Amino acid sequence: MIQGLLHMYTIKCGDVDGCLCKYSGEVPSCLSSSPVKVLKILRFGEYGIVNQIEMIKIFLETMPHLEQLTVYYNTPIGGDLIEEVSSQLKNFAREASPNCEIQVIPDVLS
Repeated sequence: MIQGLLHMYTIKCGDVDGCLCKYSGEVPSCLSSSPVKVLKILRFGEYGIVNQIEMIKIFLETMPHLEQLTVYYNTPIGGDLIEEVSSQLKNFAREASPNCEIQVIPDVLS
């Protein structure tokens, strides 16, 4: 379970030995060998959705054992945004996890 998808830039970002984030477009190999089957993301949308959608796209493209992704969308606005994000996520090319079931639901925990 991941609480929000927010990357905080630190002084170690970009340092080969200090940070896992890579701005060159490379995805850490730990994702492609991850045994994770179920991923839940809480508080999605709390910090904007563009970067968070990109992070989810990386998960779907690289995690070969991912079977279920549940995104709890933290939005006071109705189902239109939820449906839009759900549709966008389901349309990604999912090379690594083609059979992954994706759900985007209102975050009732907030």
